[in-house]
Amino acid sequence: ITARRQEACRLYSQKLAEMTREYETMITNLKNVEMKSKSLEALKLEYTELLGSYHEIEQLLPEVKQIPSFLVQLHTASSLTGTNITKIEPVPISPESFYNVASFKIEMKGGYHEFGKFLGYVANFPFIANISELAINSTSVANFAMEEVSEEKQGRVDYRKEPTIIAEFVLSTYFVKPEERLQPLEI
Repeated sequence: ITARRQEACRLYSQKLAEMTREYETMITNLKNVEMKSKSLEALKLEYTELLGSYHEIEQLLPEVKQIPSFLVQLHTASSLTGTNITKIEPVPISPESFYNVASFKIEMKGGYHEFGKFLGYVANFPFIANISELAINSTSVANFAMEEVSEEKQGRVDYRKEPTIIAEFVLSTYFVKPEERLQPLEI
């Protein structure tokens, strides 16, 4: 009986040791899963924050279908500053690494100060716009007439100006290639 008991105890001990190892392995695996779960939640939160930042930056690089909106803003800037756009010539789209460049050759008439205001409006477009190949030419030396207005009694003088400059430049905007746009993940 003692030999049987010893054998049974030995088998029970082995089984207990085996089950203890399995239990410890399961606990370790569960703790790993729990840590991964916490890490996943942190990654989801980080992904959501980064996606929000991406969408903010994406607004600076409009989609190609927003080019008409770009041209409307260009016209509005010209109207608000008293400049006159005399020519808009589209340049073929130029592909870059992850975006395309849509450029337009522009010719504009106005005064120096009005042109400076126009540049200020372009700089504040809600998307990236770049002016390059700028050439400014005078229409004629001091081509403006000083006229006294009916308010001369108040000491005011009105300067009625003809356009004093012709500016030619390339105005470019950028847009992300459709295949490069970030697609939201389902998590």
